[in-house]
Amino acid sequence: MTAPQSLTVDAHGYATHYWELAPDSPESTVVLVHDGSFGSDAWTTWGEVIPHLGRRFRVLAPDLLGFGGTDKVVYLDRSPYAYRTAHLAAFCAAVGVTEPEGAHFVGHSFGGSLVLRALASTPGALGALPARSGVSISGSGGPWRSRQALEDLGRFDGTEEDVRRLLSLMMDEDRPGFEENARARYANTRKPGHVEACLAGRLKHPAPPAPSGSSGKPAEPPWPEPLRDCPVPLLVVGGDRDTLLEPGWTEHFEGLSPRISVRRLPEARHAPNVEQPEATAGLVAEFISEADRAGTPAAP
Repeated sequence: MTAPQSLTVDAHGYATHYWELAPDSPESTVVLVHDGSFGSDAWTTWGEVIPHLGRRFRVLAPDLLGFGGTDKVVYLDRSPYAYRTAHLAAFCAAVGVTEPEGAHFVGHSFGGSLVLRALASTPGALGALPARSGVSISGSGGPWRSRQALEDLGRFDGTEEDVRRLLSLMMDEDRPGFEENARARYANTRKPGHVEACLAGRLKHPAPPAPSGSSGKPAEPPWPEPLRDCPVPLLVVGGDRDTLLEPGWTEHFEGLSPRISVRRLPEARHAPNVEQPEATAGLVAEFISEADRAGTPAAP
C-alpha cells in the first residue's frame, strides 16, 4: 500500500496543506478534521488512522487555517467554527469533493464540534459542507467542557514538556506513539504564526460584554436543538475515560433525531483516534458503510 501524499492546494486564496491516500477504486471520500490544541494538525490527529481508512476510501486530511502547513490566518469578528468551515468547504471544492457525491466528514474534539456546527447550519449557507454523513469524536459542539479542559487546555508555556502535558490530557502517556506525537506537536508550535493563531481566539475586548439580546439578532435555539433537522446520518462518539468533557455529555444527543446515533467507548479517553487508531478507523468505516448503503445524498 502506498504512503499518504503530502500536498498543498489553493482553497479560496489560502495555501492549504493536506494529506491524501486512496485505493484504486475507493468506496467513498472521507474528510478528516483535526483537533484545535496547541501543536495540532492533520497528521498528529489522524496519522495512524489514515492508512486504515485508506484501504477502502479516498481519505483527505487538511490542516485547518492557523495549523500545520496551512496559512496562519484567523478572523476575530466571527465564530472560530464559521470561518474554518467556510475554508473547509473551499478546500473540498478545490480537490473535487462536490455534490451530489460529497464526502463523509469525521472530526475530533474541536474538529468534531466544527462538523456538528456545520451540519446544524442552514442548508445552502455560506461554507456549508457537501456532507454525506458526519462523525464527531469527543467534540460536543462547544458546551459541556469540564473544568479541567477550561483551565488546562488554554494555557501553553512554549516548551516541549508543556506539549507533553497537553497531550497527556487527551491520552495515556504509556500508550505507543505518545512521545512521537508530542515531538511532532512541539515542532508544529515552532512554526511561525501557529501559537499566535491559537491564542488569537482567546483575546477579549476589555469592556464588559454587551447585554444578552442587545445585538438585535434573534436568539439561537439551545444547543444541540439545531441538529434535529440535520439532513444526513450523524454519529457522536464519547470516551468513558475522557476528563475533558463532562460525564454523560453524549446524552444530550440521544433521541434528538432518528438520524443521530451515539456511541460510548468504555476504554477511551479524549483521543481514541490517537490511542486506538485501528479500532477508531473500524468504527468510522462501519458507520460510513451504513450511511452509503442508506444512499443519503450530500447535504445541499
